[in-house]
Amino acid sequence: MPRMKILNGAEQMLFDRPPQLSSAERRRVFELPVTIWSAANEIQSVPTKIGFLVSAGYFRSARRFFLTSDFHDRDIAYVAARLGIDASGFDHTAYSARTRQRHRLQILELSGFRPFDSDAARLLETELATMARSHFGPALIFWRAVDWLVTRRIEIPTSFRLTEAVSRAVQQRGRAIAKVIAQAMTSEVRLLLDNMLLRDEDAASQSPFRLTLLKRLSQSTRPTKIRERLSDLGVLKELHANVAPILLLLNLGSEGIRYFAGSVARMRTTDLRRRADDDIHAHLVAFIAHQYYRLHDNLVDVLLTSVQTFENAALREHRDWCFDERKRHEHATESLLDDLDASVFQVLRQIREAVSDDLLSDQEKVARIGLLVRPEQTAETKSRELRASLVNDAADDHYFDILESRSVRLQNQVSGILKAIRFQATPNVADLEAAITRFVASDGILDRTAPAAFLAGEERAAVWKDGKFRISLYKALLFRHVAGAIKSGSLNLEQSHKRRPLESYLIDRNRWLAEREQLLDRAGMTGFKDPAPVLEELDAALQIRFEDTNRAIAEGLNPHFKMLTGKAFRVSTPKQDEEESEPLRHFFPERHYVPLTEILATVNLHTGFATELRHLRQTHVRAVSEKILFAGVIGLGCAIGSAKMAQISTSLSSGELDSAINWRFSLENLWAANDRITSFMAAMELPNIYRRSENEIHTASDGQKFEVRADSLNANHSFKYFGKGQGVSAYTFVDERNLFWHSLVFSSAERESAYVIDGLMRNDVVKSDIHSTDTHGFSEAIFAVTHLLGISFAPRIKNLKKQNLYMFRSRRGGDRAGWAIKPEQYVDPDSIINAWDDVLRLVATIRLKESTASDIFRRLNSYSRQHSLYTALKSFGRIIKSMFILRYIDDVELRMAIENLLNRIELGNRFTRAIAVGNPREFSDGDKEEQEIAEACNRLIKNAIVCWNYLLLEHRLNQASTDELRAEIRAAVANHSVISWGHINLLGEYDFSDEKLRDSVGIPPPKIVLKSQGQMTGRKSA
Repeated sequence: MPRMKILNGAEQMLFDRPPQLSSAERRRVFELPVTIWSAANEIQSVPTKIGFLVSAGYFRSARRFFLTSDFHDRDIAYVAARLGIDASGFDHTAYSARTRQRHRLQILELSGFRPFDSDAARLLETELATMARSHFGPALIFWRAVDWLVTRRIEIPTSFRLTEAVSRAVQQRGRAIAKVIAQAMTSEVRLLLDNMLLRDEDAASQSPFRLTLLKRLSQSTRPTKIRERLSDLGVLKELHANVAPILLLLNLGSEGIRYFAGSVARMRTTDLRRRADDDIHAHLVAFIAHQYYRLHDNLVDVLLTSVQTFENAALREHRDWCFDERKRHEHATESLLDDLDASVFQVLRQIREAVSDDLLSDQEKVARIGLLVRPEQTAETKSRELRASLVNDAADDHYFDILESRSVRLQNQVSGILKAIRFQATPNVADLEAAITRFVASDGILDRTAPAAFLAGEERAAVWKDGKFRISLYKALLFRHVAGAIKSGSLNLEQSHKRRPLESYLIDRNRWLAEREQLLDRAGMTGFKDPAPVLEELDAALQIRFEDTNRAIAEGLNPHFKMLTGKAFRVSTPKQDEEESEPLRHFFPERHYVPLTEILATVNLHTGFATELRHLRQTHVRAVSEKILFAGVIGLGCAIGSAKMAQISTSLSSGELDSAINWRFSLENLWAANDRITSFMAAMELPNIYRRSENEIHTASDGQKFEVRADSLNANHSFKYFGKGQGVSAYTFVDERNLFWHSLVFSSAERESAYVIDGLMRNDVVKSDIHSTDTHGFSEAIFAVTHLLGISFAPRIKNLKKQNLYMFRSRRGGDRAGWAIKPEQYVDPDSIINAWDDVLRLVATIRLKESTASDIFRRLNSYSRQHSLYTALKSFGRIIKSMFILRYIDDVELRMAIENLLNRIELGNRFTRAIAVGNPREFSDGDKEEQEIAEACNRLIKNAIVCWNYLLLEHRLNQASTDELRAEIRAAVANHSVISWGHINLLGEYDFSDEKLRDSVGIPPPKIVLKSQGQMTGRKSA
């Protein structure tokens, strides 16, 4: 028997039994290649011929073989009908095992697959070991192994063999970790770790365990809270220094560290103490590293947020001051002009009159002029004052005075952080590094000898204004330069999840050099290993695309294209009505609203998504009611909150709900639950009505802003979206079948394009062939990476006419006089070729899931144009972008598909807010992981509603009595959106029973009611 239970009984049965095919799927599956039918025609025996074709069809659908006794009668009948023979002639016992084995090898060869033999098992073992080192859950490893086998065109074995292989890999990894712990753990380190499980008698409340104190991670930027975290950092620094050698030997990687640390974070200390010693110590080592890294990231985020807030406030104050000064100058100028008019221009007019007066002699004129030009210095004095004021304002930059006046609060927030964190500096910020070193060495007590080479000229002049060293201004400027260097990637952290040097996120260079061929093979990128043929092929393809697009314009075949003045142009897309679901309401319940609880229960009955909400402990797990799980999903997904959900619900224990959320609602579990629903819908027939092509899946992604009321370092201020508040972006992925297959939450200040690849790589159900975003999700680097990953990137780019098109220099000198669309610049192939190996290493890292694309792009974008890898990606992406734009101009159906899908995701964004009835535009928690858990619950509800809608519509189709009615239903579904929630009760139910109408908190009734009640009592007594 398998060593580990990965699939439950129902899942195992579904895996090992032939797929249940609908009529449309049956036609598609048994539309076998000519080579298969030719081989079948050579078989004389009727049972053998039917068995061969049914096996070939099942293999085409599931990529594995099944027992003949499990063949479905409808499939046998369908194949027999295609052969023109009687299905009753099939007897599975007549289809011998030896013949089945021979046919299996023949079908594999004709399908271009290899058998799952010992060689394939060894390859799989290597891949499973890699997955186990990443510490994915056993179920996730199982299904990723299935995907890996299909990608490598290897037959999928039985669930038993696959479960054994996964179990062996997971348990071998566990034994390897236990062995390292046993051998490397010294008695001193063991004692240090054991002391973390003791109570801290000095703690302020209830003597919590020392481990519990280290789990807390505030999101506040208040100085008192920062000092608490700096104290925790000191404790963790000592612990990390002791466990660092063990951590190096364990080689857990970022995902492994997060996996073990996540268990510790959720587990009560008393539960952790019950585990085996080696297991406890492995978890604690990972927890120390994880918290140490998180705390570094947290404090750096505090530094960046504090500096940004400081700069924004200073700029606001300076802007207001400038406005006041401008008004003062305007008033002074106006007063000066009035004085000039009275004391100068009026005198000149009188002099002119005196000079032209013929009645006056010359002497009288001179005397009159002498009287007129008597000393009057009002205007002259005001003129000198105004000139001096303007000169002084230009010389004295008041902005630096503001920075100095605001510096003390910033010092209270940032000084301790700068002293506690050790940065890795790049050579270009050596002067800044020297200043940081002096600041740390002097404990922040600086004098006029402090290094100032990192300051700009005007900054240096302001710091030493009038020969005086302005220490507060110096520190404010130092903190600003530190923040800028962190953002630009010039200052990095070694102990960090988010801010390590770029190189640390990529596959190790030495490993890449040693295993390049194998890694490219595993990533499915062997076709890109040499840049010369890749660029040559793109050169030819780009030239053809230019010619075809311009030919269509010249011949009038593109009526939606219009040339404007100069090189500008406009491409219109035929207007599509925004998808609404009113026409489908006729087929949804009209006489009552369906409770959300019923939706979840029904969808769970069909999909079993609740089974994915597994307890994070593998043993000694108490069963939980599905009702509790549904309550948790609604509480978090509808933004009600778990505490309020428990209070407003009947037959629900608050303790049970909190325990279920804590132990079962991990991000990975919620993703798996969503995947269970989306994979069920992907296997249905009706959703395929929305597909534009049977051969590719079109997906899209978009973000919407949510305010965050709590302290949150993941949130960012934006007056445009949140007024004076702060918020985040919730980024959702959907496919053309209305499957919400992934979502992320990140700071509203971050570009969405960095997270597009994350969604495309993280999902295990929807395999995108073409992906669309709006302009926020677009960048040239994303074009490059998606192409190398085998995905067509098709964004809707704002101001398309402003995008530069590129062409290879080999096409220089060609006749393009008649072209409406011409290239603006040439491709830089040298930058691509010189960094090609690093480009492949980056994409292989993403493909093999050794780092997330957002982590890599967050660091890569920091380096900007100075980094050769970034330059190469942009240069390569410009080729792909140019090809896409030319196709976009030429292909109206592509434009319509992009518009349609982006409209659909906008409808999905409204759907998100409709479900979040508690707080439609807010996240109540400040922690990034908690925000993503709430978003995953919201997405689970959306998927459940869409799945329920599909189930009901399929039921209506099956019940339809005529072909006309079935056609009407299918037309309504095809032309309108199944993302519909008007028939769902998202607001709960209200109880108007007498018991619920009575006061429950002791508020006395008004006196008039008491008096009338007394009178009624008196009448009854009489």
